[in-house]
Amino acid sequence: VAVVCRGHAIEIFIDGKLDFKSNLQRAMVGNVDPIMLGRPTPGFRAAGMPPSRPAAAATPSSDESSQLQSVEAVVKDVRWYVRDLSEDGVKAIMEECKPNNRKRSSQKNFTLQSPDEDTKSRNMISEGHMDAIDALCTGRRVAIESESSSSSSSSSNARRGDVDPIIWKHWHQWTPKMDVQVMRLFTEIAEQRQKAMGVFKRGSLPSLINLPARTVDIADKLLRPYPLLKGIPRDCLRMRFLFIQILNVRILSVLPMVDFSQALSPWSLAHRLSALSHLIFLEIKNIAWTHILQQTATGRGHFVNINLPRAKKAQERGDTSGRKSVFFQLYLQLHFVKPSLLRVDAGSRPWVVSYAGFGGQDAGGLFRDSVSTLCTELQSKWVPLFIPVPNSKDGGVGDNQEKFLPNPSSRSTLHISNYAFVGKLMGIAVRGSHMLNLDLPSLVWKPLVGDTVTMNDVKAVDVIAHGRIESLVKAVATNATTTGSINKENYMDLVPNKFIMMGYDGKEVELKDDGKNLENTWETREEYLSLLKQAKLAEVRPQAQAIRKGLGTIVPIQLLPLFTWQELEMMVCGKREIDVDYLRANTRYRAPVKGSDPHVKMLWEVLEDFNHEERRLFLRFVWGQSRLPYNPADFTQKFEILSSRDNNDGALPVSHTCFFSVELPRYTNKASMREKILYAITNCHSIDTDHAAQNVDWDDES
Repeated sequence: VAVVCRGHAIEIFIDGKLDFKSNLQRAMVGNVDPIMLGRPTPGFRAAGMPPSRPAAAATPSSDESSQLQSVEAVVKDVRWYVRDLSEDGVKAIMEECKPNNRKRSSQKNFTLQSPDEDTKSRNMISEGHMDAIDALCTGRRVAIESESSSSSSSSSNARRGDVDPIIWKHWHQWTPKMDVQVMRLFTEIAEQRQKAMGVFKRGSLPSLINLPARTVDIADKLLRPYPLLKGIPRDCLRMRFLFIQILNVRILSVLPMVDFSQALSPWSLAHRLSALSHLIFLEIKNIAWTHILQQTATGRGHFVNINLPRAKKAQERGDTSGRKSVFFQLYLQLHFVKPSLLRVDAGSRPWVVSYAGFGGQDAGGLFRDSVSTLCTELQSKWVPLFIPVPNSKDGGVGDNQEKFLPNPSSRSTLHISNYAFVGKLMGIAVRGSHMLNLDLPSLVWKPLVGDTVTMNDVKAVDVIAHGRIESLVKAVATNATTTGSINKENYMDLVPNKFIMMGYDGKEVELKDDGKNLENTWETREEYLSLLKQAKLAEVRPQAQAIRKGLGTIVPIQLLPLFTWQELEMMVCGKREIDVDYLRANTRYRAPVKGSDPHVKMLWEVLEDFNHEERRLFLRFVWGQSRLPYNPADFTQKFEILSSRDNNDGALPVSHTCFFSVELPRYTNKASMREKILYAITNCHSIDTDHAAQNVDWDDES
């Protein structure tokens, strides 16, 4: 259906043909409110007809009623875009809207690829694969190539197009958590296939929409990390993933027409799609996301000057205010500039760094070093914005002991402004693929994508508090008086006797006004439990909202509900674990160095032997940042191994962080290489070899 507005007239076209034309007594006013399309109301009359009768008049005659065409429907997402069109313009639009009689030909051989990908290496959906999707969408049965098809009966069933009944036996067991594990399983399979084919090296995400789900091999070792899929037949896993592929093919066709600014409205299509974000392939999401980022790139960079000695001296004095830190210096120089100046293109730098007193020139290395330094400060006691999660205290208990939470006590106007700047840094990381080495829990990431925080997120950071809440829940539910971990007899001993709780930072928090003076007894346990759960879920909400506000000034925050919180974390922070094979796949060798040289092979063996922290230090030594991008296409520079001027076992490697390269001596044995690399990455933190250092007042406190 197409609606064309011409001043005071409105025309409705159905299947390209003029179906109805009416005049309006006054110009139409557009709005975004839900409307009802039904029989014409007073003030709306058909062309060539007398004005409509008043509401109190008798029912129109049958002849008149037959001319009042209408559509009875509720339209909940409507926006009017009015423009004058000539007759030729109307015909052109109608011609484009005419349906064709071809049967799904537009989806044959469908493929997704990066713009620079070699067309010869495309992994297309086969015609048979698309036929299977079409058949399933229309309710027809599809043959699955079963692992048990070696028997004659199974082969016969496959030829008849029957599906093994055991597939449907397990179908009712599926849960959203199982779907998440299916997605991870087939993502891993796609990565392995693309690595084997060499496609992964050319900078593309693992293609899930092009994966031949019906015939893919699922090895036993691949299933081990996914306990929820244990005991599910391989054919059932393939069928489930095939249906997820169907969903993504359908979403791909409507995604450009969805208004994600309404994602928080439960009635909108955007809200429904966001609820399925864990089932939408990242390659599908990136089509819209990358386009919007390109269209909104307006930045041209900014110059900043950083005084590293000032930050170091403040730490030596035990200054925990963070006012002299690199983070705060950047905050003062960048937070108050127009956000549009920081919306740079992919791979571009939003600021150029000059280190006071150092001789380095910023061709990328100083910028990445400043990002790594501020991330280190944020996760330290020198900047009061983030604190270790409660699980890491008292020897450690539970999961995520390495993560950091926003400090609940940092609620001043300055601190909230600092959190907004952290959000801007996240947006910069997403736009330019400048990974932030931050370890934050789901309690922070979920609000950024519009997801709901649950008690499981509280458990992920404070398992002891969660356990107490669970015990209190059981006490309330069972009304236990003498049994259970918390009952009427021990309530006053195990639960605070005031309306207070212990916050994530170990400080006392009132659950209601004057809570520290209000008695909490067995009779008030339900009210206390309700307030306690609400407070735990919302304890860092002001900080998370400030981060989201800052993030929204750099990237289109309306589209973020389309992503899962794990995907946003990967976009901001990259790969936490440094995969040596992944780094090797994104490495170039500058002549005369070759990948087959003994000292190059030795380097990869040494990196394989390194633990995570040593690999992180090596990456920072050669690149200035501590994490690798998730998407191979985000490698704006490939890692380069160059020849060294000194080729003996006593020489040290020399890095060029601006160019992501290292001069690697030709060591004669693995032990010497390991020793020298470890010495370099643990002792070399300055970038000072471009020219002589300038004079600087190291004691300047201004």
